[in-house]
Amino acid sequence: MNYAEAAPSPFLADFVKCFWALEYENAQPTDPEPVIPDGCIEIIFNFSDRFRRFHPNGKIETQASCLIAGQMHSGILLGPSGNVDLFGIRFHPAGAFRFMRFEMKELSDRIDPLESVLGSSVALVEEHLALQSDFHGRVAIAEAYLAGLMRSVTVNTSPYVDHALAVIASAQGNASIRDIAKKVGISERSLERLFSRYVGTTPKAYSRIVRFQSVLREIEGAESPDILDTALAFGYYDQSHLINDFNQFSGSSPAAFLERSRQMTDIFISDR
Repeated sequence: MNYAEAAPSPFLADFVKCFWALEYENAQPTDPEPVIPDGCIEIIFNFSDRFRRFHPNGKIETQASCLIAGQMHSGILLGPSGNVDLFGIRFHPAGAFRFMRFEMKELSDRIDPLESVLGSSVALVEEHLALQSDFHGRVAIAEAYLAGLMRSVTVNTSPYVDHALAVIASAQGNASIRDIAKKVGISERSLERLFSRYVGTTPKAYSRIVRFQSVLREIEGAESPDILDTALAFGYYDQSHLINDFNQFSGSSPAAFLERSRQMTDIFISDR
């Protein structure tokens, strides 16, 4: 498996968290892997065999070659149907709003073809990216495309949201909504509205994702992780509380999650 990641240029650093790529040969379809909510909106270009999404009702859905994934509140199961060649744009939690013409809540729990969201210009940038096999060359093309979107969309960011996101990150998802609103200097109701618009979820739901990601990051970095002790250290009440979040966000128990192959999953475990 070849994975690459690059930081954006300073011009885009306030909005884009990173660019990434994943490539490996996989001639036969493999078992699906959980993709975990990471609190970020993603754009993903697929230049090889299509991925399949496995729904709880047994339906298998072939994914578009170019898609946008909004804020997800539950994990999903994805599996490659063959070889893998992906290029992704991961936005900061409130970063995607700068490039869109609508509120981010409209993308909540949705994975849609990017062209249906950003229009016909997507086909041209997808073609340019496909012709460029070098990762950093693809980053340059993506940055130019995003810069063009910034010029055509005039929206303001929210310092209140930025402050609230920083408070949540500092508390690793354990700050109450009342405390967050108080530190930011607005009402809880106003904070909810701003998160719905700029982030695409509620402060409470986003905080849960941050806390779960903190637990996963700690577990991944430990040689012999004690899952329950780690969870208690990050504010989980008990084992059932932890299992509930594992089931929602990864679709399995903690033990089953650690045992399965996770080439795709690990990309969506946040580094901070």
